[in-house]
Parts: sequence; C-alpha cells; structure tokens
Amino acid sequence: MPPHNSPANPSGRNSHRARLLAVRALIVGAALVCVTACGAAGAAPAAPAGKSVASPSAATATGAATSAAASSVSAASTTPPAPAGPAASTTPASPAGPATTDRAVPAAPPAVPAALVLPASTPVSVSVPAIGITSPLIDLGRNPDGTIEVPSLDDPDSKPGWYRNSPTPGALGPAIILGHVDSRAFGPGVFYSLQNLRPGDTIDVARADGTVAEFSIDSVQTVQKSDFPTLQVYGNLDHAGLRLITCGGEFDPNARSYESNIIVFASLVGSRSA
Repeated sequence: MPPHNSPANPSGRNSHRARLLAVRALIVGAALVCVTACGAAGAAPAAPAGKSVASPSAATATGAATSAAASSVSAASTTPPAPAGPAASTTPASPAGPATTDRAVPAAPPAVPAALVLPASTPVSVSVPAIGITSPLIDLGRNPDGTIEVPSLDDPDSKPGWYRNSPTPGALGPAIILGHVDSRAFGPGVFYSLQNLRPGDTIDVARADGTVAEFSIDSVQTVQKSDFPTLQVYGNLDHAGLRLITCGGEFDPNARSYESNIIVFASLVGSRSA
C-alpha cells in the first residue's frame, strides 16, 4: 500500500490538507472571538451621531484619579478622547463622604419620541429641585494629559461644569456634568447631596437657545473608581441622556480622594421655554 502522503495517494493527501485547514480555521476563529470579547470591555465608546464622545483612556477606564490630586469632583475619566475619570478630591468636609451603597438598579430609560431630542445648544445652568440645587454651569475641556478638567477648588460657589466634548443636554447622546462633593477650604460642594436623589426626581438644564431640557432620573449609582462603567456613562445612546457625576464612598486620606463615584443617570422627557 502506498504511503499516506505519497503521490500515489492524492486523495489521502488532500484529505489530510483539508483537516489541517479546518483546524487552522477553528484556531483563528477562536482567537478572533477572544480578541473581540477582550476588546469590547476596554474599547472606547463610539461617538453618538452628530457629536463626538471622548474615548476613555486605559487609566481612566480603570478609575484612575485625575491630575488634580486635590479635586473632589471625580468624574469618569480618561485620556484623549475620553472624559477624565474625575476622581481626585480633597480632605472631606465635616460629615463623612457620601455612602457607598447603590441607590437603585439601573432602569430602562423612558421611551422618548424623536421630536423631543433637541438641537445642540450650550447649557447655561442646572437645577435639581429635590436637593435644592440651582447653579450656573461652566465649560470644562481636557487637561494636557487628556483627562477631563474639573471645576476649580478655589471657587467658593463650587459651580458644576458641562464637559464640552460631550453632547449638549437635550441632544442625542450622553451629556456630562461634573461637580465637587466637597473641598477642604469651603466644605460641602454643589453636588454634596447627589447621593440622595432617587429615580423619578427631575433635573432641568437651561440652554443658550432659550429652552429648558427636562430630564427624569433613571438611576443613581455609587461605583468604585476601579470599576467605573465607562461605556455605560460615555457610550452611544438612542435618546438624549444626562449624567451628573461627583465623588463619593470612603475617603482615602493617603490619596486625598474618595474611592468611588456617584453617578446619576437621567433621560430627556420634555422641554419648555425658559
């Protein structure tokens, strides 16, 4: 009988080659699945239609603190194009920092007719009646290292800021507003009571075009900065969303920052004239 791979047995040789190709295809397919699965967890979110969204850097995705070690805003952070994971903070004000328990299981955002998605317009102020907040908004960009800027700790009024590389509130996608929880110099900050919000509470954002975007809170979460939900915060949406972000949880005196972020997720439910 001729050897299996001899010219006299082409059918055996072809069969052997087919088996090798099939095995190779399985290996390549498995590798692609693995790469896709691993990449999905750390990939930067795609920008929402009509507006680019900063893609979080690895440092931010893991909850790294912003370059301002004394800042108490701790928002989600990242390197270009991503919002900086606000995480730095100052020595806590007299009462200990916000509690670490989650406030609610994320709820599906209410269905919003396409007509309620507003054209882009710069936000000028934010109001959260349930916790007594009414404040002008400042614009925040990025630091040279790619992390998101945070409001100045030298401002006794502790104004929150809209991250201008996110969609404007009311437009399609996730608008991002950051604020301090407290500061060593001035005590409780503008977002000190953010943890007390509940699903169904409202947020109004006045805009430069004379309209007020009306949001309803879907959920309030306290998350470890090491487990910051980057895609959930900055990823594409099929509706107009809003995220309010500050520091929370336990305060680390050595790092001079809080260990967690408090994140309020909200969806646009209406609009009115200012």
